[in-house]
Amino acid sequence: MPASQKELQEIFSLTPVQQFMLDCSEHTPSGLAFQQQYSYYLEGKVDPELCRKAWEVVVARHPAMRASIHHKGTSQAFQVIHAATFLPFELHDVSQLHEDERNGRVLAFLSEDARTPFDISRPPLMRLCLHKMRDDLFILTLTLSHLIFDGWSLGVAFRHFAQAYGELSQGLAPDATPLPSMRDYISWFKKRDQSEDLAWWREKLATAQMQPLPFMRLPEESRPVEADQIYHMVLSEEETASLDAAARKLGITLNVLYQGAWALILSRLSPQRRALMLTVAASRPVEVPGIEQVFGLLIDGVPYNVECAGGQTASTWLEELRGLQLESLEHRHVPVDTWLRPCRDSDMIPYNSYLIFENMATGEGGDEKADFSIRAAYMNSNLSFPLSMMVFPGPALRVAFIYCKDFFTHETIVKFSELIRRTLLTLAENSDKTLDRISELAGLNEETIR
Repeated sequence: MPASQKELQEIFSLTPVQQFMLDCSEHTPSGLAFQQQYSYYLEGKVDPELCRKAWEVVVARHPAMRASIHHKGTSQAFQVIHAATFLPFELHDVSQLHEDERNGRVLAFLSEDARTPFDISRPPLMRLCLHKMRDDLFILTLTLSHLIFDGWSLGVAFRHFAQAYGELSQGLAPDATPLPSMRDYISWFKKRDQSEDLAWWREKLATAQMQPLPFMRLPEESRPVEADQIYHMVLSEEETASLDAAARKLGITLNVLYQGAWALILSRLSPQRRALMLTVAASRPVEVPGIEQVFGLLIDGVPYNVECAGGQTASTWLEELRGLQLESLEHRHVPVDTWLRPCRDSDMIPYNSYLIFENMATGEGGDEKADFSIRAAYMNSNLSFPLSMMVFPGPALRVAFIYCKDFFTHETIVKFSELIRRTLLTLAENSDKTLDRISELAGLNEETIR
């Protein structure tokens, strides 16, 4: 047992997605798989000591922030919720330095911090650092293991941080009400009758085949995938507005439009004109009390095996994709193996790419009681797919391409990002045309994207 009994609050098993991530991380020598780093601008009047105390309040409220994970020497991995833990919190004042040197110090810290793995058997699986840039500008960096959180959770955590900070700054006792752990969710998942969902997925993935990606090269020797390189693409506000307008006109979401563009690109590399892609969705069933306030890894993988017939009109095809998305979400609560290995003739994971559309706020905003605002500044990630795309909607849509340098170079990822941009805009502007015609207009042919 990792600690004395009085120091422990709860012990329970992992979720299927937690187990999948743990299995992947065990095969990566760096120990950095699924480690994530988020930086935010705090603009306004910030008291570093109150900032630290506010985060300590948040950690005391959320069980997963005090979790450790244990899998060595045991037949089944489990997580332990500790009654209390020490929160690593660094403060660096670089405000007296020249602007270039200030920025250099922050970037050097981010690089070193991103290369520092967690010992998952020791809580907490998170750490914070605050850089003072000016009297009215700080950068807060939050580094976490993906084993304990998802995008929804970041929004929950930052709301509670801003609330606690505001209460502390006014001399009030912060809300310390304990919030639920993932135990009830895990119990709910295990008790579900999944037979209908499993049958549905078997039918939908029966024809799935592993697909190459545009500009992808195969490494000379096989080794675990560690995607730790990142490239950001930002659309202009005008381009983003045109996408939003097209999605509204078609009666679909921006998420469906992006999935459509990605599926169309993948299908041009498939003789069957099909696309196999893996996305992610929140897994917060209303049957679990308080689930919307839980900080934890509560997501499901949602694969799509999409037919992209060239003669079909894009508007009709996108409507069908929207219907498939809605139907898939109804069946998403299944074991990871259901979508992990649909290819009957291969033991390989059939997904070379992973698409995350961040619908939930991941920390930006603030609280009326706090004297500062919170704005996203930077993110870094280490994942176990050759390519992952994190899409952040907003006035200017942003896409983070997280890639493995064994499969892509910086130059090919830049070409890749332009391919995505071109296809997305072409699809939005020509939804009355066939998929074949849109492919021609976007320059999607095997010679140019292989």
